[in-house]
Amino acid sequence: MTDRLREAIGGRGPLDRTTYITVGLTAMAVKFLVDAAAIYAVAGVIWTPIDYIYPLIGLSGAKATSFSAPFAFVMLAWTIPFIWLGVTMSVRRCEDAGMPVWFTVAFFAPLLNYAFLLMLAILPTSRNPPEPRREGRFGDTPRVFDASGLLAVALGAGVGVTAVLLGVQLIRSYGLTLFLGTPFLVGLVTGYFANARASRGAPRTAALVTIAVALTGSALLMFALEGAVCLVMAVPIALPVAYIGGMVGRSMGERHAAQPGLFGMVLLIGVVPAGAVVDRGRSPETRIVTTAVEIEADPSRVWPSVIAFEPITAPPSWEFRLGLAYPLRARIEGSGRGATRYCEFSTGAFVEPITDWEAPSRLAFDVRSQPPPLQEWSPYSRVYAPHLQGFFETSHGEFRLIALPGGRTRLEGRTWYSLKMAPAIYWNPLADAILHRIHRRVLDHVKASAERHDGASR
Repeated sequence: MTDRLREAIGGRGPLDRTTYITVGLTAMAVKFLVDAAAIYAVAGVIWTPIDYIYPLIGLSGAKATSFSAPFAFVMLAWTIPFIWLGVTMSVRRCEDAGMPVWFTVAFFAPLLNYAFLLMLAILPTSRNPPEPRREGRFGDTPRVFDASGLLAVALGAGVGVTAVLLGVQLIRSYGLTLFLGTPFLVGLVTGYFANARASRGAPRTAALVTIAVALTGSALLMFALEGAVCLVMAVPIALPVAYIGGMVGRSMGERHAAQPGLFGMVLLIGVVPAGAVVDRGRSPETRIVTTAVEIEADPSRVWPSVIAFEPITAPPSWEFRLGLAYPLRARIEGSGRGATRYCEFSTGAFVEPITDWEAPSRLAFDVRSQPPPLQEWSPYSRVYAPHLQGFFETSHGEFRLIALPGGRTRLEGRTWYSLKMAPAIYWNPLADAILHRIHRRVLDHVKASAERHDGASR
C-alpha cells in the first residue's frame, strides 16, 4: 500500500487501475474520517458519506449552515489537496486507459463525475501505451511572453469566457461547475498550449495561467457580464483550481503523443453548461442570520425606532463603499398586522408586509420584493450578471425585543435567506458576514436613537 501511495502521489507516468482504485478509496476514507471528526468537534453535526454531493469536492448545504465562516474556509482549504490528488490521478489513469486527457474536466461536472470516475475504475490498461515524455529534448526554455505563450493565454481566456457565457448567461447557473470546472478548463487549455512545442516549467506555466485567469475576468468586466467586486470575491477559489488545471495541461503538452487539441477543447466546453443544468436544478438551503445588541432603554422606548427609523447618518463602512447594498432608513404604512414596511437600501427598497405585530416585543415580516444585493463596479451603468437578480433572496425577517434587568433591552435582528451559488461552504459564510454587517448598521442606529430619546425624556 505504501508503494502504491508513493506512486500515486509522486509518480508521473500512467497509473494502473488497481493503484487508482486503492489510493482513491483510501483518500476518500481519510478525508471523510477527518471531516466527520472535525465537523462533530467544532459544529456538533454528525457527518455521513451521503452528505457529499460531488466526489471529493462537495459539502452538504444543509448541514454546512452550522459552520462558522473561519471553519468553513478551513474545510475548503483542506479540500484543495484532495482535488489535486483526484485530478492528477484521473489524468494518469486516462493515459493508462488510452482515453483523451481532456475528459478530466468531467471531474468537476455533477453526475458526469460519477460516470467518469466509474469508467476510469473499470477500463483496463490500453494495449497502446502512451509515448514517453519529451523532457530533456526541448533545448532552450522559451520566454514567458513569446508567441506561443500569448496564444496559450488567449485560448485559455477564450475558453473561459465561452464557458461563462454558456453556463451563466444561457443557463443562468452559479454552481460548482462554473466556479471549479471553468477555471480548471482555463488552466488546462493554457498549460497545454503553452507547453505543446517546448516545456516552460511549472513557474512560467503558472504565470501564464494567472494571466489567462486575469484576462478572462477582464473580458467579463469589459463586456459588462460581471462586476469587479464579484470577480475579486471569486479569485480565492478560482485561482488554485486554475493552477491545478495548468499543471495537468503542462503534463499533457510535454508528451510526444498528440492530444485531441482544439477539437477536444471545443467538445469539452460543453461539460460546463451540462453541469450547469444539473447545478441549476438544486434547491438552495434556507439560512438564518441573527445579530443582537443591548440597549440602555426599555422595550417600549425601543419599539418606535424598530418599526420605522429616520435616515442613518453614519457613513457606510468599507465593504459597503465597495458597492454592497446597505440600509438607509425605514418607513411604515399602516399599523399592526397587514401594514407594509419599506426598508430603503442604497440600491432600492425592500417591501415588507407585516405578518406579526406584538408591540413592544416582536415584529415579523415577509419580503415581497427586494432590490439588487450590490451595485457592481463596472465601466458601464448596467452589468448583465444574473446573480444581481434572484440568486440572493431574503424570504422574511424579524425583530425581537427582550426586556433585561435595569430597564435595558436586548434587540435581535433576524433574516432568512437563500443563496443560489456554489460551493455553499465558500459563498454562504461571506453572505452571513455581509448580513451581520447590515444588521449591525441598523441595530446600532436603533440603539443610538432609542438611547437618545430615552435620555431626553428623563
